[in-house]
Amino acid sequence: MAEVRTFYFTEGNTVRQVEQPLPDRREIERERREEQLRRRKRAQRRHAAMMRRKRLYAMYTVGVIASACALFVGYVNLTNSITTHMDNVSKLESQVTELKALNSATQSRIDTSTNLGDIKATAMNEYGMVYANADQIVYYNMENNDYMSQYHKIP
Repeated sequence: MAEVRTFYFTEGNTVRQVEQPLPDRREIERERREEQLRRRKRAQRRHAAMMRRKRLYAMYTVGVIASACALFVGYVNLTNSITTHMDNVSKLESQVTELKALNSATQSRIDTSTNLGDIKATAMNEYGMVYANADQIVYYNMENNDYMSQYHKIP
């Protein structure tokens, strides 16, 4: 906004004297240029500050987007890993089922192929084995039902 200056003169019966000297045209132009320069510098400072804020905001936005992308990629990898592990578990379960069926079939084949009567007859006739007497049987108490450890020779 233009600045309005007023100049007052003291008038009397003598020569007019100016209380404030009238500004020279060059000085007015110089002041105008300085004011324009100050405004331009202020505008440049504001622009530079705005650019810094924009740059900071852009860096913040890029950081948020990068972290969100990293989370999404991690989630997809985790989901893929879980799916792979579930496939492996199902394959292993099917193998266990097949092995159980095979073991059951082998056990039945063994049971049907061997005759315990023939084994008893062969043991008694060929090898001279007999049933144990009551004084030959030794009973042991087991703390665990799963197994028994032998530390000494059994009599």
